[in-house]
Amino acid sequence: MIDPNAIVPCNCSALRQAARHITRLYDSELAAAGLGLNQYSILSRLAKLGPRAIQELAESLVMDRSTLGHLLRPLLKRGLLKLEAPKKDRRSRVIRLTPAGKSLLGKARPLWAKAERIFEKHVGVVPARELREALVRVAATDFGATP
Repeated sequence: MIDPNAIVPCNCSALRQAARHITRLYDSELAAAGLGLNQYSILSRLAKLGPRAIQELAESLVMDRSTLGHLLRPLLKRGLLKLEAPKKDRRSRVIRLTPAGKSLLGKARPLWAKAERIFEKHVGVVPARELREALVRVAATDFGATP
């Protein structure tokens, strides 16, 4: 574990280290459902948004399309998701949650909630909320815009 008093060289390094550390927590809790955090995030987002074009889903997850494609393959293979060509545009692809995916997501939600409780227990409920709010702002920032 990283020394909390250690000086981290930059914002990016601090975010990446924290993300890897927190991902291990969520992955360990979600393992009982046979899911990792990235897979859970995809299933959860599709449950919330409904069927989506792959590019649209990638954007909502703040992920590039090729990375999402790599993460979708095992979920498709397990029958948790289905890839379909819409009738209007047979060239595009829409990804949807299957009944098996919805069922597994239902089993995984309490595991994810446990990881949330563990995180909040160690970080604090208010600091955890403030961190989420700050990170949402970071994810929404257009760093290409002139300051």
